[in-house]
Amino acid sequence: MKTFGLDTNIVLRLIVDDDPDQRRAALTFGAGLGREHNAFLSLISLVELDWALRSQYGFQKTDVATAIGKLLHTRGLTVEQHSTVIQALRLVEIHNADFADTLIACRSLDEGCVSVKTFDKKAAGKIPGMELLA
Repeated sequence: MKTFGLDTNIVLRLIVDDDPDQRRAALTFGAGLGREHNAFLSLISLVELDWALRSQYGFQKTDVATAIGKLLHTRGLTVEQHSTVIQALRLVEIHNADFADTLIACRSLDEGCVSVKTFDKKAAGKIPGMELLA
């Protein structure tokens, strides 16, 4: 079975209905997942999805986290660093933090970093492993 990488705009069409033709095509593709083909979604696409949903479509952090969480349970869809994404989503929920920041922290700590240096006071105050560079 073939596996296709997914660009963020395909995933966006599955979540928002702002282009009926593209949404129809994305839904048709999605219906074949796990049956006719598989798909791969990168961390970069997830971060871009978070940005687009919040900045372009007015989604709240928790709504984005819910949408990403649903993607993790989609038949035939492999999400890069699946367990790390789950961990990042938990931090979003627990600390009301930004998904991109929690993902940065989780990936860095997974790679053996002792902490993540940042100038973002909010992130440093909320996300375990992030600390201000002062």
